[in-house]
Amino acid sequence: MDKRERAERAKQEEAAMNRVLIWIGGSVVLEALLLLLNRYYVNYQVKDIEIAMALRNVFSVLAVVLPVCFLGCLAWWVTSWKKGSCRVMPQVLTTIAGVLAACALIVHFYDKTGVKALYVGVPCLAVLALIYYLYQREFFVMSLMSGAGLLGLWLLNRRLAHPMEVYGYLAVEILFLVAVAVTSHLLQERNGVFQRGDKRMVLLPKDANYTMLYATCLVVALIQVIGLVMGPMMLLYGVLIVWLLAMAVYYTVKLM
Repeated sequence: MDKRERAERAKQEEAAMNRVLIWIGGSVVLEALLLLLNRYYVNYQVKDIEIAMALRNVFSVLAVVLPVCFLGCLAWWVTSWKKGSCRVMPQVLTTIAGVLAACALIVHFYDKTGVKALYVGVPCLAVLALIYYLYQREFFVMSLMSGAGLLGLWLLNRRLAHPMEVYGYLAVEILFLVAVAVTSHLLQERNGVFQRGDKRMVLLPKDANYTMLYATCLVVALIQVIGLVMGPMMLLYGVLIVWLLAMAVYYTVKLM
């Protein structure tokens, strides 16, 4: 590796680390806002009833406005991508609008439970951003599948109160796992390259470990089936977490 290649690689690593720091900083700010929300919206005192009611009205509006803003930013991003123009600003705005819209919808529809879920979800989002920018893409996909499996187990504890939402999520999760398995098979045949017309995108590197992708699909699917039949036991959480940690060690070694 000559000096130019080393300088280019160092530049890419610095840019990736800056993005990770932005995600972590944003998650810290959002977590602080959730703490305030917990104080004045969830665990409010008698003297704070007016503030809680005002916040409830605000989130009723934000649950409509923010998703519309997200769709508008997403359309702008897609248009910019097709034209080949600068995509940084629409990408940033789409990401911010998407995260805020998801938070507003969760708080509006799930109230106290939604706020508690966001306590965990926001740090997990920051960790996923770190994995996406610093690790191999297949490990990011595995982390998404494992996270989806952990969320599925958590939701199974609430299937008696929200059966439609829980079983709907499980159906979407299974479709996601099938899509990952099918896409991985197609990319394996094409050396990780997706081509549509004249456009050619390298989605996975040539040395990607597809066996680990298939194994993660199988592990997550089996965990969900066992949890559905026998209940979400702590052992199942442990299996998924240990599997994810093993993959983290494996891909950390590959980075060295």
